[in-house]
Amino acid sequence: MGEVVLDDRRLDFPFHSGRPCLDFAGTMGRRGHLDIERIATGERVKRWGVEAGLLPPDGAPGPVSEHTARQARALREAIYRAVRAKMAGTAPDPEDTATVNRWARRAPLPLALSADGRGLDWAGTESVLGMLASLARDAVELLTGVDAPRLRECAGPTCTVIFLDQSRTNSRRWCSMDLCGNREKKASFRQKTRPNKG
Repeated sequence: MGEVVLDDRRLDFPFHSGRPCLDFAGTMGRRGHLDIERIATGERVKRWGVEAGLLPPDGAPGPVSEHTARQARALREAIYRAVRAKMAGTAPDPEDTATVNRWARRAPLPLALSADGRGLDWAGTESVLGMLASLARDAVELLTGVDAPRLRECAGPTCTVIFLDQSRTNSRRWCSMDLCGNREKKASFRQKTRPNKG
C-alpha cells in the first residue's frame, strides 16, 4: 500500500459511479497506488453525505463522531470488497456480508419524491447512521439485482473506481471521460507524436 494522502485536490469526492454505494466506495481513491482517504474524519463523512445529496446542506445532523467515521470506513470497505467479489464471480467474505447486512437492517433515510417529481430524494434532517444504512441497502439491491453484470472498474492505470456501465453498448471503459478518459487520450496522443529516436 502507498502513502495516505490527507489534503490536496485529490480529496474532492468523485460522483460518476452511477450508484450511491459505488460513489461511497470511491471515497478511498487509487487503492494500492496512493490510497487516498477522502473520509478520514467525521466531518468529511458528513461532507460526503451533503455532496451526495443524502444529507441536508444546512449543517444538520451536527458533528459526526470519530467512532461513526470509523464505522463508515468499515462499511465502505465491506461494500467495496463485496462488489469486487461479485465482479469476480465469487462469494464475498462472510465478515463483509455480515457488516453490510448489519447496516442494511438499520433504519434507512426515508425516501421522498424529488422536487421535480422525477426521482427519489433522500435528503432531509436524518442522521449519518441512517445514511450508512441506506448505502448498505443500496449495495444489497445492486449486488442482488439485474444491474450487477454491468459493474466495471475504470480502465485508468491507477484508478480503482467501480462504476455501473449504463451505456447502450455496455462498453464504457472509464469512470469519467472528463477525467480518466481524457488523461488516457492525452497520453495516447503524446505517445503517437513522440519523435522516434530509433
